[in-house]
Amino acid sequence: MGENGRFGGGVWIRALAGLAAVVLLAGCVSAEEIAKRERESDGYYKQGLSNMEANQQQAIVSFQKALQSNPDNYDAHYALGSIHFQRKEYAEAEREFRRCIELMPDNGEALNFYGRTLIELKRLPEAVVALRKATALPLYATPDVAYTNLGSALHLLGDNAGALRAYQGAIKIDPPTVPRALLYLEVGRLYVAQGENAKAREALAQVKALDPQGTAGAEATKLMQKMK
Repeated sequence: MGENGRFGGGVWIRALAGLAAVVLLAGCVSAEEIAKRERESDGYYKQGLSNMEANQQQAIVSFQKALQSNPDNYDAHYALGSIHFQRKEYAEAEREFRRCIELMPDNGEALNFYGRTLIELKRLPEAVVALRKATALPLYATPDVAYTNLGSALHLLGDNAGALRAYQGAIKIDPPTVPRALLYLEVGRLYVAQGENAKAREALAQVKALDPQGTAGAEATKLMQKMK
């Protein structure tokens, strides 16, 4: 009985060892398959990039194929979201940028584009949440873009004080991505709306200094004339 017990135990040990080997082998195959799918996905993504200018519809097909091979391809989701946004297909853009955030929660570009898309969808409180998160990220390279979009969302919500803080936050970013003349113009408009003409003139004077011959400078001149 003891011998049979030992024999039985040996059988179980060998069986378990064999099962472990099968599992390990299956894991190796799975890893290889995953790597293959990721390579395929990257290939389709690069095809999509090459078609972005010449054939946008073909680019969409390539990005979709990239996601069929690897549903977690962040770059393909981002590219699709950008195309949909450009084409004013905001529901589709929102879906892609939301997936980007699920994959990379602290990506400022994705949060900014997601927030901007939510503005277009009139989902303003959600937009504010996403854009505030983007502006708070220390490694986000262009936070003035998110601050600007945040200012737009808050203004549409009727929060002029919050919008002013957002635009002023954008102005402080150096080097700027958003032209400062446009930011000062928005600040001037908000001060005009609030009846704070002295502050409005100060902001609009900055616009004229920064863009004396441009559209923003011309708009600033019109606003200043209306205040007289």
